[in-house]
Amino acid sequence: MTGTNYPRTRQGVRDLNTPVRRDRDANPPAHQERGNSKVNVGDVERGLSKLGGAVLAGLGVGRGGLLGLAAAACGAGLLYRGMTGHCYAYQAAGIDTAHGDKG
Repeated sequence: MTGTNYPRTRQGVRDLNTPVRRDRDANPPAHQERGNSKVNVGDVERGLSKLGGAVLAGLGVGRGGLLGLAAAACGAGLLYRGMTGHCYAYQAAGIDTAHGDKG
């Protein structure tokens, strides 16, 4: 397609949901303002979230039952936060520890 650019995701695949047309380059979508990224969690926090999420998910699966399921779900949420670098609570509060911005 002429006049349309499809940015690449972190995995190297074209992001067909967010085409950037040359006539709109002056006003990119809000999620593209920071290097085409929704990352709002810093590197140290991401690492700790991955570690804590893996431990919590493992303990939850090992425990079993309703309490184990809840622990595994919380661990999965932490793993998601660590792997993607995006936290919906941070987004709602306007916090960005990855880029050092607040608000």
